[in-house]
Amino acid sequence: MSFNIRLMLNNSADNVADKDFTSVDLLSGTMRNETSITDPVIRVEFEGVIPKFNYFYIPQFYRYYFLKDFRLLRNNIFEMSGHCDVLTTAFKLDELQGCNGIVKKQENLNNLLLNDGTFRVYQNPQVVTQLFPNGFNTFNYVLAVAGARTTTTT
Repeated sequence: MSFNIRLMLNNSADNVADKDFTSVDLLSGTMRNETSITDPVIRVEFEGVIPKFNYFYIPQFYRYYFLKDFRLLRNNIFEMSGHCDVLTTAFKLDELQGCNGIVKKQENLNNLLLNDGTFRVYQNPQVVTQLFPNGFNTFNYVLAVAGARTTTTT
């Protein structure tokens, strides 16, 4: 089976669906040994300068991959292993874009009615100290009031 591998440089975070890629190189070859589709281990031959890449795509597998390891086996023969990026694969192949769902969190819009721990709330306390007109005799009293502040005008 002949197939292509597009080597890319990923400029985005790992948890971003629509990643920003820079295409680096295109390899073509023949599959000689068995490999996993989700975690492929592929031997490639490079002569000259090895390009800088951290991501690759195999069109025949319909998957995008993170580069996990890149090892030298012998002269000009390298072994690269990858792990499937499920989020980008689903997004780029239009499997994720057509789905409807209820979004609990969104990157740009915050729902202040949703108590999810990311929005910190601080209620400014109002402390009022008032003297008692008759003072205290022999006992000590502590008066604490909690609740909403109401304003009355007379």
